[in-house]
Amino acid sequence: MTREKEWYRLDNAAKIIPASMVGADTRVFRLVCELKEEIDPEILQQALDLALEESPYMNCCLRKGIFWYYMDEMEHGAKVREEHRGALRALYVPGRKNLLYRVTYFRKRINLEMFHVLSDGTGGFMFFQEIITNYLVLKYGLDRSQINEGESSVIEKQADAFSKFYEKDKKRSRNYIKEMFPVKAYQVKGLKDPNLDEHLIEGTVSVKQILEIAHRFKVTLGVLATSIWIEAIVKQMKRSEYNRPVVVSVPVNLRQFYPSETVRNFFGVINVTYDPHHYDGSLESIMTDVDRSFKEELTDEKIAATMNSYAALEHNLAVKVVPLFFKDLALMGIANRINSGVTTSVSNVGKVKLSPVLSPYINKFCSFMSNKSVFLCISTFEDNMVFGIVSCFEKHPTAQYFFRRIRELGADVVIASNDYDLEVP
Repeated sequence: MTREKEWYRLDNAAKIIPASMVGADTRVFRLVCELKEEIDPEILQQALDLALEESPYMNCCLRKGIFWYYMDEMEHGAKVREEHRGALRALYVPGRKNLLYRVTYFRKRINLEMFHVLSDGTGGFMFFQEIITNYLVLKYGLDRSQINEGESSVIEKQADAFSKFYEKDKKRSRNYIKEMFPVKAYQVKGLKDPNLDEHLIEGTVSVKQILEIAHRFKVTLGVLATSIWIEAIVKQMKRSEYNRPVVVSVPVNLRQFYPSETVRNFFGVINVTYDPHHYDGSLESIMTDVDRSFKEELTDEKIAATMNSYAALEHNLAVKVVPLFFKDLALMGIANRINSGVTTSVSNVGKVKLSPVLSPYINKFCSFMSNKSVFLCISTFEDNMVFGIVSCFEKHPTAQYFFRRIRELGADVVIASNDYDLEVP
């Protein structure tokens, strides 16, 4: 018996995404799994097909309604392809019925790229892990009963968690734009790629080595990485530009605070603001401010208020009855306001946890996010921590300063890139 096709409302975090696409920022993120042997494309296709049976929500295209965008389920899933074009290319093209994800491979690597409307990094990794698990089971004849897998139902995976946990309480909401982006932030400068191609830079370090550095400074890995990233930006600034703060947008996985197994978007954002005048040449002069910001923003009360601010848009009657054309114009204005209040972003997708049965076949995971400037993603698997940097600029001083500082602090870095002339002495 064939299952009827479904359609889905966009979750609240996704509503602004179609209106915020500009230039190289296709709003596509990329997840990568590097195995220890070459990829078998036929088995990879089987693995994808099996994963889609558990996550049919992924097989959608984006459509325009009268009042909102919505996602319409398609009959067929993606076809696995060998990668031969640039990374992070647009998946959503207005007027076309395109799937919002793609699966490619190259040598030992499997890549999942996804339009952010469909999911966030954590939800994307949940789907990606299903594909990887299926592939390894099929490829090596592994005993599936020995693999600890989640027991989430299809309904739980495709649930809109924002609507589920929304509380209509003004005290637990915040004016997202006004409160979180009160000032204009410093903007990273550089000559942009004339072809609007994104430049990907991947730095792999030992988790043991980077943890030793964090323990030495008595901070978390998140604080350490964000502080080094801010320092890399401050070192490029002129004194005359110190009047604007460096503002780092940090996505927060709301599944850590609410019991949800959704693969859809379910994240909030905190902002770490740093005044360049405080920089005295030492990393500690940045860490103090960053550590305080993390502790102040990552409280249950502020997380609940941020989550409610996303959901409040859906429940605003005045917004509901405005046609989509006018909503798009308004959301473009909001996106521009948000962009002017942010310098850069740092996203820590966390530690990828897989069954010990699967681990011997995997080398590392990494992640990347398209953007209009520079973006840092952090992924961890066993002893490999990968810093995935995406830049729309032709030169990459932020990445150079960042990796040089990590080396100065005592960690070895192995660097790879799709940019042939990258230099990080």
